[in-house]
Amino acid sequence: MRGGVAAGAALLVLTACGGGSSGDGEEGTGGAEDAAGTPGPAAARTSLTFRPAAGQDTAGLKSAAALMRHRATAMGLRETRVDVAAGAITVSAPGASKAKLRVLGEQARLDFRPVRNQAPVTAKAQCPPAGGPSEKPLSACATNGSDVRYDLGPVAVPGTDVARARARLDEQSAQGWLVDVTFTAAGARRFAALTAELAPKAPPANQLAMVLDGTVISAPVVQQQLTDGRVQISGSFTRSSAEELAAQLSAGALPVRLQVSG
Repeated sequence: MRGGVAAGAALLVLTACGGGSSGDGEEGTGGAEDAAGTPGPAAARTSLTFRPAAGQDTAGLKSAAALMRHRATAMGLRETRVDVAAGAITVSAPGASKAKLRVLGEQARLDFRPVRNQAPVTAKAQCPPAGGPSEKPLSACATNGSDVRYDLGPVAVPGTDVARARARLDEQSAQGWLVDVTFTAAGARRFAALTAELAPKAPPANQLAMVLDGTVISAPVVQQQLTDGRVQISGSFTRSSAEELAAQLSAGALPVRLQVSG
């Protein structure tokens, strides 16, 4: 799905398609030390176990667990425990759904890449999960069922250039829930250079792809250079899904790709 550029505010509108308190391993504790602060009444705990898709040392898993705790806090998951043991990460929280806990383990690697070309696809088999080095081109599909496959250039602005992200309800228009993204100073410079390069080009080379975990969630047309270091992601967000994406982007990508075990 293609977004547009908001007039006046110089915001690139990307239309989206489609913490815990534990120790680093052995013990994770509940109560006031947990992801959302004060403990609530006793409740049945939901738990999920994640294992790395490829071999990963304990230090890497501990780093991933720390980011997952940060996400849990941002998502308001109270009394969340994140434990690392036996080559896996176990997450549990009282009253939480498995879908909520699964969000904590998504890698959430965000990249901004220039679009070089695009073509229709006719079968799901043409859109396997995409991945590869940031300095290499990438072919990836959209998430909104638009049957488009994009040929993308190397990463121009990495997700590590995101300083913060927040969910908010846009009461001035019919867009509903949005995610506002602010870049670091270095990221703002890179983003300004990228949009200056893309704006004068002919379609589809004037499009900018936002790639989340190897899938294009938006590929808006760039109509002018954008220098204020802000991006607004809009789409069919609920409050919950907007807050989840904002929490993932604010915490940063997990250093390892995880899979739900069992």
